[in-house]
Amino acid sequence: MSFLKGTVTLTRYRLLEIPAEATDEFFSERLKLNSFVDIENVPEESSLGWVEILNPLATSFEPPSFRFGGFWGFQIRLDRRRLSAKILNRYCLIEEAKILAETGQALKAKAKKHLREDLRGQLLPKVLLDTDLFEVLWFKKENEIWIAGAGEKKRLIFEELFDRTFGLRIRLIAPISLAFELIPKELGSALLKSQPSSFMIGEDG
Repeated sequence: MSFLKGTVTLTRYRLLEIPAEATDEFFSERLKLNSFVDIENVPEESSLGWVEILNPLATSFEPPSFRFGGFWGFQIRLDRRRLSAKILNRYCLIEEAKILAETGQALKAKAKKHLREDLRGQLLPKVLLDTDLFEVLWFKKENEIWIAGAGEKKRLIFEELFDRTFGLRIRLIAPISLAFELIPKELGSALLKSQPSSFMIGEDG
C-alpha cells in the first residue's frame, strides 16, 4: 500500500508543536541518526529506521530526497526474521551428539546454553528477511503528517520511531474529530449537546 501508486488507506496525525527550525538540515540530521541499519548478514532479528521515500535502500537523506514542494516525504522500513525454536533445537541436538561422540562426555547446562547462543548467531543470518515499508508525508502548511496504511501495529511503529527521531508531540486525527473540524462550529456545538431519543413509525390508531 503506497502513496506513490494505486489507492491507499492512510492514517493522519496533527502536530501539537512545531519544531523551532524545520530546515533541511534539521530533517537530514535527525533522519540520519535514526536511519535504517541493514541486518542482512548479522545475527539480529529486526531493524527499524528511516529510508528515502523513492529508494528503500538509500539513507543519505540529501534534501532533494525528502523535500517536495510543500511537504517532506520519507519511508519507514522494518526488517524482521524469525528463527523457529524447532530448527534451533534440531541443530543443538546435532552438535551435542557430535561433542558427546568426540569427548565421551555430555555437555553441562552452562555449556549447552553457550552452544545454543553460538548456533543462534550462526543460523540467524541465514534466515530470509521479511521487509515492511510504508511512507510518511509531512505537510508543512497543514501541520499534518500522513502515513500510508492503518492499524494499531503500524501506528505504534510510526509513533515510536517518530518520537525517537523528532521528539515532537502528535495526535491521531480520528474520523469524529475530523468531522467536527469540517462542519460549522455552531452545528458541532449543537451535536455535542443533543440527546438520543426514540421514535416509532407506523399507522395511527
